[in-house]
Order: sequence, then C-alpha cells, then structure tokens
Amino acid sequence: MIAKMRSLDCLRPVAERLVVIGLVILTGVVVAAAQNGSSYFEPGNLVVSRSVYDNNPNNVKVGQILPPNCQVTQAGCSGTASNDGTYPYVWNNDLVDGSFGITSKIVLDQYTPTGTLVNSLEVPHSTGLGIALKKDELVTSFPSKSELALNLSTDGQYLTFMGYVDAIDDLDVSNSNTPLIVDPTDPVGRSFYRAVAQVDAQGNFSFTETQAYSGNNGRAAFLNNSNGADFFYTAGNAGNGGNPQPNGIIIGAGAQIFAPAMMPEIPQHPGLPTPVASFNVTQLGDKQDKIGKDDNFRGLTVFNNVLYYSKGSGGNGVNTVYFVDPTLTICNDSNGIGLPAANSVLPTAPLAYDPSLLQTKALDPNNMCVLKGFPTALKSTTSFPFGIWFANANTVYVADEGNGDNTYSNGMYTAAAAQTTAGLQKWTFDSGSGQWKLAYTL
Repeated sequence: MIAKMRSLDCLRPVAERLVVIGLVILTGVVVAAAQNGSSYFEPGNLVVSRSVYDNNPNNVKVGQILPPNCQVTQAGCSGTASNDGTYPYVWNNDLVDGSFGITSKIVLDQYTPTGTLVNSLEVPHSTGLGIALKKDELVTSFPSKSELALNLSTDGQYLTFMGYVDAIDDLDVSNSNTPLIVDPTDPVGRSFYRAVAQVDAQGNFSFTETQAYSGNNGRAAFLNNSNGADFFYTAGNAGNGGNPQPNGIIIGAGAQIFAPAMMPEIPQHPGLPTPVASFNVTQLGDKQDKIGKDDNFRGLTVFNNVLYYSKGSGGNGVNTVYFVDPTLTICNDSNGIGLPAANSVLPTAPLAYDPSLLQTKALDPNNMCVLKGFPTALKSTTSFPFGIWFANANTVYVADEGNGDNTYSNGMYTAAAAQTTAGLQKWTFDSGSGQWKLAYTL
C-alpha cells in the first residue's frame, strides 16, 4: 500500500549548537519496498529533508571580494567579507553581498509517524572546490528556506527534489548563472547546473541536470512516470540581475518539464530550458512588471491529473495558488481566474510559446490561472503560499510561511503574530459559489 504524500513545505532555520538545520516537513511520504533486495524507506513512514552548514572558518576570508568573480560582470562587486566562515557571524556577510549563501550537504531523515528516527541518508557530495566534478553529487544552498521540497512520483516508487551540481562550502551558487544562460547583469560571475535528484526505495540516487533557474534556484520536482509518461515537472525562480531580463532567464523560470537523463552527471549536457506553463499579471488586468518574476514559483503538486503551483515570494507578481490548463481553453477565457476542467489531462509537452513576444508578453500564450477563490492581489503583503496538499477534491491544505518578519518585542514576535493567515491553511470548495474558501489557519 502506498500512502499519499502531504506536501507541507514549511522550512525554518533552527539553531542547534553551532549547526543550523533547514527542514522541509512532509507527512505521509512513503516509498514502496522493492521486490528484490532490502528497502531503505518503508511504507507509512515520514521523510524530512534538511541541510547542515559545515561551519568551516575557511569558507570565507575576511576582506575577500564578494560576490565571487564579480569582476567579470556588468554589475560589478558590492564589497568585501566582514566575517570568516564561522557560524553564526558568517551570515553577516549578506550585508555587503545580497547573493550570499554557502552550499551544504543534503540529508534525508526517515521517521516513524510517532516521531522516532529510523535512519538518515546523505545525498552524495564532495568538498573539493575548484576540482572538476568526478562523481554524481548534489548540494543545496544554506540558509535558503525555499529549497529541498520533497515529492512522491505518480507510481509511488521515487522521491524527488532539486539542488545544485557542486561541492559543499562554495559561495553564492544559488544566485549563479547556468552554463548556457548567462545574465551579464548578475553580480555572481559563475555558472552551475541545477539538477533533480531521484531516490528509490533502496536509497539509490540518480540526477538529471537542467539549464533552468539561472540566477536563482530550483525548488521542487515531481516525477510523472505513470501511463507511459516519464518526465519531471519542476518549480523554481530565475534571474538575479537587471530589468529587462534576457530571454533565457524568462524561459528558464517557473514551471519546467524535462525527461530524466538516465546517465551519470558528468556526460550530461542539457539544452535550453523547456517551460511547461506560464502566468502573466496582465491576465488579471494588472500592468506589466518584471516578466520572468511573475513565474517565481515555490511549491507544486498533482491532483486528479491537474498540475498546481504556488507563488509566495518576491516583489513582483501575484502570491497565490495556480493551476495549469494545457488545453488553453480556460485561462484565456476567464480573465486569469478559473477552475480546472473535468477529466483534465496532465501536460505532456513543453508550452508552445511565441519567441518574438518574450520581452512584451513573456511565454505567450499563457496557460495558467489563479485557482478561483485564492488571492489575486498584486505584490501581496498578506499571502505567502508554499506547499500544497489535496486531502480530497473538496479540501486542500496550503502552507503559508508569512513575510519572514520576525521582529521580537515585549516577549513575543510582534510582526509574525499579526500575520493571521501565516501557518497551515485549510481551504474547502464551495460548490454553491463555485470557488475555494479559506476555512481556517492553524
């Protein structure tokens, strides 16, 4: 029996002595036991992804120019490091480097439903910075809180998530370019592939590289491998430079679709990104903004053959829950708001957009809608959705992380306490009005 995954993607950094741990919490994540050989993951257990900073003073040198290789970019350098790599003071370097982050290892912890740790599985990684890649490996960026979302494949056999093809203890990789899509206005003058990790019941990993999410991060991946399909849907953000954004940044943002590589990382040479969906604020009657950032997606899930995405951050676009309309019959006719059609079919090919309209209309025609009843405010200050999980056709839970303002005063986090919609939201479908309504927030 395969339990359904509850994709509740709520990550917060937690201090534990000199180690900071980032958690993405999912309940009900299971992987089926294999027919042959022992299984690492057991049905009915929980899987939690986390990252641990290496706390190496040598990761940063005081006086080091930041960001790395900024001298070759149009943006130039922003300053020099004020602190070495010692936790927690290392993070003060973000005062002079807005792209500051350090790559770190990824760990998958398996728990029983009652909270007992069963085992921990480290994703392959190395520490040899400046050395050519010699094995399959993947890392995350610390202290990012938008990475390492876990999803279960449609056949229940694999867990998937995203990271960077690099070693640990490297700087500013999360805002680097990808090798084929270089934005000269990005102050980080380096390039790294992003990649999807796929792990089976025995704890075996495979990795698929992508050119998507240049300048930013891939956040989630979902493997559709049922009924003859075999490809990933992914969610993320792109761009760390000026406006207007290069075409490659626009096509490499948001929602992507591509097939598993089926080979080691070293011989992989992925081509240009292949977006599967896109939203533009003009669909809601809003004025055009930073085009690629409208598709700054965070969470994703699949339910009843419909692909859903969430957007919950950034200074552009609409923070809300979206669905993909591969037929182009709903979102084009509903002023950017709607409900999935009955008997929906998941997209199986990239979006056929018009390249000549990238700088004016983005990935046109746009094939995403705001799920009816969810927020539609531009640059919202109250809506920050992340993980999405459908309990059934009439109940969906959304993890809303709030705006990140943790101002502490008079014995409480004053700003956070005022965010009444931050937490785990329960939404129910009202058939009478034909839209979703917020029931309550935990």
